[in-house]
Amino acid sequence: MKSLLKKSFILITFMALFLASCGEEQVKVKNRSEVSSSNPVSFNTIQSCAAFSLVKPKVDFLFLWDNSTSSAFINSSTRSALNNTINQISNTFDYHIMIAPLIGTGNNEAKFISETPDGLSSSALSIKIDRSLAAQSLNFTYAQGNQEKGVTRAIDLIKSNINNGIFRPNSYLAVVVMSNEDDNFWAVSFPEVEAERTAYVSQKLHELNCLRGNYNDPQGRSCTGANLNLNQLRFMSIVAYSGSNSCPTVSYSKQNLTYKEISSRVYSTPYTNGTIVYDNETRSDLEYDQFLKLNNYDSYNICNISDFSKIFDGINSSITDQLIQHEYNFWPVASPGASFNPDQIKVVKNGVEYSEISFPVSNGQSGYTYSNVVQTVNTRYAPTPGEPFTGYVVQLHGDARVKYPDCIQVTTQTPTEFFGYINLQNKPFEGSIVVKIDGQTIPQGGANGWELVKENGQPKYYNSFNIKIQGPGNYNPGTPAVNKSGYFIKLNGNAIYSNGSQIEVSYDPLGT
Repeated sequence: MKSLLKKSFILITFMALFLASCGEEQVKVKNRSEVSSSNPVSFNTIQSCAAFSLVKPKVDFLFLWDNSTSSAFINSSTRSALNNTINQISNTFDYHIMIAPLIGTGNNEAKFISETPDGLSSSALSIKIDRSLAAQSLNFTYAQGNQEKGVTRAIDLIKSNINNGIFRPNSYLAVVVMSNEDDNFWAVSFPEVEAERTAYVSQKLHELNCLRGNYNDPQGRSCTGANLNLNQLRFMSIVAYSGSNSCPTVSYSKQNLTYKEISSRVYSTPYTNGTIVYDNETRSDLEYDQFLKLNNYDSYNICNISDFSKIFDGINSSITDQLIQHEYNFWPVASPGASFNPDQIKVVKNGVEYSEISFPVSNGQSGYTYSNVVQTVNTRYAPTPGEPFTGYVVQLHGDARVKYPDCIQVTTQTPTEFFGYINLQNKPFEGSIVVKIDGQTIPQGGANGWELVKENGQPKYYNSFNIKIQGPGNYNPGTPAVNKSGYFIKLNGNAIYSNGSQIEVSYDPLGT
């Protein structure tokens, strides 16, 4: 009997151990490891160079083309050169272009090209053509006689085309004259008297600058009539130079003084509003005229041009690279509604990083200031205020200001986010949990450890739970929310993590 009882006890014990082992196998499965990462910090860079404005400026052109009987310059090469120049203008500016014969009356035979018809009267629209027809518009009637008055002609055309919208206030105006002779409208006496030419240049220069505006006459003469308040005026001439004898179609007695002097003096006349013109200073073909006692600013020697397809190269250089050298003291950071960290703005100009400085800014300080508000400002301060931008901006000071040909980049990064929880897909066996953040093991419990979120002693499941918090020590939900579903581990103290962290949790899941 004892033997039977002993066998029964052994059997019962074996069965109990077997069932116990089977029960444990049913609730505990193979170890699970979950690896995740928080969203990395992203960067946005606004980069640009201040070659031209961010908004197309208004630029008006008056091309006066030699149509005297002695001219030999209306040919296929010069037509092509004009087309190339106009195509270049059209890509850069809000343009108005008038093409007219050098010798003529009013708008007779003149043609007009514009980017848009905005602001034009019926008289302007009546001479408007498509820019593709520019070269064909050079079929001017040849003029008889030997008197040429190109400077006066330019003034008359500008004055008579102000009210119809062709030449606009507050624009940039460039007059371009091409002639193989000179303006001799001043010649009254015979033989010619240089004093008459000097007086004519002085008077016409005064009239042009009065049209320009922002001008005080050094001789004390007053201005009457229209004032366009121009941002800049240029009188560019492609003409035969005095003393040159290399143009086969130009007689020595007809070579140029007046156009050359007008070009240089218009260029050099100061502006009362502080506008500075300096783009001719480093020209490779810059010459000093001993007779006129001036440099050939904005004037180009037609006798030195062997390839007429390149006749406007000097003009193009001034127009595209240097005519409008805008200067900026504000630069865009981000559009309204953008999400970025205002403490992580990076400003780099020409490879040099500038630091944030505080208001009030002292004289001589270089750097940027930032107000974390959406505002509308003129990004450009010279030669005139303009190019408004609405959004977040930095204000540039001292050497950080941007001027052609500077390049600047402003970089922002998304805000730093803090996370106080880790979600698990399966119900965990608490004793098996191992937490690592960026390779460092986080202990269970304590001020800087982890704890399992439980209810009634069991891991609690959430359909939607925001794992983002406001920041270290502040467990209020962060926004915008990062919602997860599952079971959760809470991180305490310095165990919380932020953008770009690597999270690894290994644990034994429990059966349901």
